[in-house]
Amino acid sequence: MTANLFDVLRARRTIRRYTPEPVSDEDIDALLEAAMYAPSRMDRRPWRFIVLRDQALQQEMADALGVRNYLAEAPALIVVCADPAASPTWMMDISAATENLLLAAADRSLGAAWVGWPESAWWQPVEALLRRRIGVPDDIRVATVVAVGHPAEERAPYTREERFDVTLIHDGRWGNKRLP
Repeated sequence: MTANLFDVLRARRTIRRYTPEPVSDEDIDALLEAAMYAPSRMDRRPWRFIVLRDQALQQEMADALGVRNYLAEAPALIVVCADPAASPTWMMDISAATENLLLAAADRSLGAAWVGWPESAWWQPVEALLRRRIGVPDDIRVATVVAVGHPAEERAPYTREERFDVTLIHDGRWGNKRLP
C-alpha cells in the first residue's frame, strides 16, 4: 500500500459536527462512485443509494434514533439501501460500499458518520419512516445512513500505535501470538 492510502485510512474518523456549508453534487457523486467500486459477491452489487437534503426529515430520523442532532444538522445524508434478493451477502456488500464511501469522504476532507444497522430493533422505526416518507419499496432494506458534511471539528488522524495491535493477531493457530 502507498503512504497516501495509509494517510487516508488514518484520517478517516467519525465526524458528528458539520458546518452549514452544503456538500456539492460533485462531492456526493465522488462518494457514491467510490462506494460502487466496493467488492460484492459475484458482482451482484445489491446496493442502492438515496441522497437526502431535507432537514425536517433528517430531524425526524434523529428523533426516531434518539441520537444527537448531527443527523439533522448534516448538510447531506446518504441512505444506503440493499436489495436482499440480489445477493445473499447483501449486508457484507453494503458494508464494503459504506466503508469505501467513508474513505472517499476522508480523502475529500469531508466529515462523515456511519449511523444504524438493519438488524437492531432501534433501527426499525427509521426504516419504517423512510419507507413512508421517501417511498422505499417493501422488498428493499434500508441498511444504514451516512451523514456527510464539511467538518466543524478537527480530529487528529489515528497513529499506528493507537490502532495496530499485534496482540490481536494469531499466527497459524489460535493462541500463537506474534511477538511485538
